[in-house]
Amino acid sequence: MNISHLLLCTSLLAAPVCAAQGLTEPETETPASASRLPAPLAQKIASGDFDGLQTELRSTLLKAGEQTKSEQKLLQNRQYRHLLDIHELLRVTGPDKVKAVFSKSAQDAAFIKTFLQDPAWIELYLGAGLIPENSPEGLQILSDIWKADGKSPDFRNYQSLATGLASVFSTGPMAGRLKTNSANSNPVRRYRIFKKLHQENKLHPGFIKLRPWEMRFVVGSPWDDKSYEWSNEHVNLPWRRYTAACWAAPYTGHNFFGDTIQGPLFYVPWRDLHTTAENTQIIGGVCGGLSYFGTMAAQAHGIPAYPVGQPGHCAYAVRVKRGEWKGGFGGPDGGMHNHIFGSQAPTSYLLMENVFADNDKADQAYLWAAQARLDEASGNKDKAIQAWEEALRQTPLHPFFRTELQRLLMEKKGMQPIDWYVYAKDALSHYQGNGFAAFDILKDVQNKFLMDIPAEDRIAWFRDLHEA
Repeated sequence: MNISHLLLCTSLLAAPVCAAQGLTEPETETPASASRLPAPLAQKIASGDFDGLQTELRSTLLKAGEQTKSEQKLLQNRQYRHLLDIHELLRVTGPDKVKAVFSKSAQDAAFIKTFLQDPAWIELYLGAGLIPENSPEGLQILSDIWKADGKSPDFRNYQSLATGLASVFSTGPMAGRLKTNSANSNPVRRYRIFKKLHQENKLHPGFIKLRPWEMRFVVGSPWDDKSYEWSNEHVNLPWRRYTAACWAAPYTGHNFFGDTIQGPLFYVPWRDLHTTAENTQIIGGVCGGLSYFGTMAAQAHGIPAYPVGQPGHCAYAVRVKRGEWKGGFGGPDGGMHNHIFGSQAPTSYLLMENVFADNDKADQAYLWAAQARLDEASGNKDKAIQAWEEALRQTPLHPFFRTELQRLLMEKKGMQPIDWYVYAKDALSHYQGNGFAAFDILKDVQNKFLMDIPAEDRIAWFRDLHEA
């Protein structure tokens, strides 16, 4: 969603009433180039005072909330949303960690200033699939990419690519395997590879439309960067046939020297000669190597794919369109090696697709999540609960959001077993086809009512859970 906003009054501090009025009115579309923070906030950013910025943002946002009782109306105001986004960014990153990036160099400081002036980019980052659990690293990666290419006139076209790289290199299971700035995997190098391939029309045309959560399944391979280039040049199929790309490499358990694929020496003789993808194509491997080879072949052409872990077997999955994954080598049923919402098999990827099925609703849900955290930080848990409920109206299956709502409901207390039963029945109604996720999310809620409801309701609950 391309979000812009109008100017506030000249000074939020000097004219708080005027500022509050400016933050409570819905706004019409304005060009992205018109985006500008109020002078007092911009000055705090320029001086690196991110603790002060967080305090001033919270005060300004809460004053706006006092002016109107409708948070729905507040979130229609682009200026308010922009300030809310910055507040949430500071919360997940920490003012001190933002300052650490800002203070690293003049260029890093310029990035932070640019990033905080760009609400659309902040929202891409905050809604990239995973809550930024290692946001300082993610911000530094974004800064490194911006320093390398941010002055290009077409950089905005590749913000989703940059944000997907920052996400997959800093959060989730791949983050521990992708070593930033190592000799083999570098997010800036991967960014340049994909931008070049796109400009040369060597990627699937849908690539440039992918959101950051989808980009994770294109740019997140633990194989070396050069394997992307090699695979794009040497493994070319009609796009619907990438589920068979694994068979471009031979299935073999021993190399030419008799070393087994199960041992450490299989690829050693060629380790410094070829990319990982080329080594696999020349020497081969069993299901693990071939599945990663097929995954890389699709990813190298801008098509989301992921390896699948199955009992005693490795497979992979290729996405032919949103919500539809096709199996290669026996996938896609199984645990995702690059998951977003947990490793439950096979529903984790279906849950992900359902949560992010509608771009606008997902964007709205993450805005409501930021509002919920602001409300809780200000001590108003009742408003926070209402905001989480609004977030879940947009994306009823979002497991992180539902878990946060349930935490606050439990802290508030007062709900009787029958209330929890009614809540759980309603929540479960949204999770058809995602039963593993539902069981994981609702297990603590189940403990609130299971032994206190009639036996026939208990049986009905287990039946409904089983059917989900």
